[in-house]
Amino acid sequence: MSKGLFITGTGTTVGKTVIARAVARAFTRRGLAVAAAKPVESGAAFVNGGLVPRDAEALRAASRFEGGLERLNLYRFEDAVSPHLAASRVGAVIEADLIVELVRALEPGADVVLVEGAGGLLVPLSDEVLYADVARAIGYPVAIVADNVLGAINHTLLTVEAARRRGLTVAGVILNRTPPEALDNEGAIARHGDVRVLGLFPDASVGDDDALAEIAEQTLDLDALFG
Repeated sequence: MSKGLFITGTGTTVGKTVIARAVARAFTRRGLAVAAAKPVESGAAFVNGGLVPRDAEALRAASRFEGGLERLNLYRFEDAVSPHLAASRVGAVIEADLIVELVRALEPGADVVLVEGAGGLLVPLSDEVLYADVARAIGYPVAIVADNVLGAINHTLLTVEAARRRGLTVAGVILNRTPPEALDNEGAIARHGDVRVLGLFPDASVGDDDALAEIAEQTLDLDALFG
């Protein structure tokens, strides 16, 4: 039976994809079959007449997934806006059930399934559905990625509280782009949120997945990711 993890953030641009790449390659290097999906992606680029979801493509490479990109990404939009708005601009409707089906289809062939959300946990996918609703339907524990900067405590605690109120299991928090100076964000988050801080990831927006994996092995409690 595969293990699953839903990776969300305290907002957009906090580095969810970098963390997901690092975790995916780390488990791949341990000899595990990994499927890392980004079912919904805004800000895709037109290449040779077609939309390419760059984040999903990066996850596919990091996990060494041999299946087609369509198995990891269901909805892709050119406009770099909230998914519900990007979908409405092209006359599309994001169907939560189809996202769950995509994830379930990955489970039989994978030891580990990673699902990266879009933006934060309460990002709307349609007028009726938030990404948190989809995460609950999938049922995986949630890892929350936050920028390790001033303000991280409040943003992270709000996300932890929102996740729990919606019946989600919070596996822990990953603080990304950790600066050299100590902010003690991890101590305050762990204490006030009664939540595990899974590690302090440095500012490592590098292109090499193996380098990211080595950093993950050194800085993250990978064995605690699944709750």
